[in-house]
Amino acid sequence: MFKWIVLSLTLLSLCACEKGPSLGPGDDGLLASENQADCGFVQNSYGQRVSWKSNIPVKLKLHGSYPTEYEDALNKAAQHWNDAAGMTLFTFSRVTDSQTNSAAKDSKSTVHVLNNWPWQEAPKKNYQALTTLYWRSNQIYEADLILNDQFFNFFTYDTPSMGSGVHLESLMVHELGHVLGLKHRDNTIASVMWSILSSDTIRNTLTQADRDTIKCEY
Repeated sequence: MFKWIVLSLTLLSLCACEKGPSLGPGDDGLLASENQADCGFVQNSYGQRVSWKSNIPVKLKLHGSYPTEYEDALNKAAQHWNDAAGMTLFTFSRVTDSQTNSAAKDSKSTVHVLNNWPWQEAPKKNYQALTTLYWRSNQIYEADLILNDQFFNFFTYDTPSMGSGVHLESLMVHELGHVLGLKHRDNTIASVMWSILSSDTIRNTLTQADRDTIKCEY
């Protein structure tokens, strides 16, 4: 079974996120029969948690569009999840080929920054970022993350920007959660996976719920 999902974080004054479609016929022989507790993870149509399983660390390629001055925020965001799991969940390296600035399905997991956001109309115009996951059965094999640099200003210091900016480390903590297979959580549970990240908000610390969630799979 091949499936994919698009996960987004948006900013209005508050944000709205939407879940992308799931496509493809299934192969019952590849899947267990029993459901699992979701533990905050995306699930396949058979109720199994979708994750990278033992195929970690996730190897993310940074496209040339991702500024070097943003790397520290990305590394800090990854370290929060590493600490919670007690292992290295991510490695990062620079793309060295002439890959175009897109996030195509190509079995390569990538991070891009787009200053020409392809969705000009609401609601997707208001997405701060989009993460797309691809999986077979219940194992992710590709994750692509793009940041909306056309309609949002990102800041990297740990104080509010006082100018309607998006705190990059907070955003990347959230998006890397999606890369690992996590879905949005509602505001009844304290979590970095809330679908709302308001202007100038610093939300870069995992909660106990987040730490418990990651332990379900990693």
